[in-house]
Amino acid sequence: MPSSNGSSNGAHMRKSIILAAVLASAGCAAMQSFDIATLKPTAEGEQVSLTGRFELSGLQFRLFPGNGETCLSGALTSLAGIPTPEYNNRTMTLTGQLLLAETEAAGPIKDACARGLVMLANEVSVP
Repeated sequence: MPSSNGSSNGAHMRKSIILAAVLASAGCAAMQSFDIATLKPTAEGEQVSLTGRFELSGLQFRLFPGNGETCLSGALTSLAGIPTPEYNNRTMTLTGQLLLAETEAAGPIKDACARGLVMLANEVSVP
């Protein structure tokens, strides 16, 4: 027969697990945000990592920093590989160079988000 102490410990354990899950999900949400308005082109060879909701179309992508409509357009290099379909519409971290859209450096990257800035990503990973 379990003592009242034993059932209390079980309830405490469940609360601890729930609290840990809530804190973990809050941490993921905080990581996801970046301010598109403050992004600027990076120097040649300099790379940044941005985390957000990732939408892939071929090798072109859109990265959303939060729940809003605003996004950053970009393309994956051969170094990034080809993400599998389950990466689509998930929170991902992209690492690469930020470039002014419609310049020689940006090449054929489409600025689907119309921000004037695009990303050439060399790496895609799960945060």
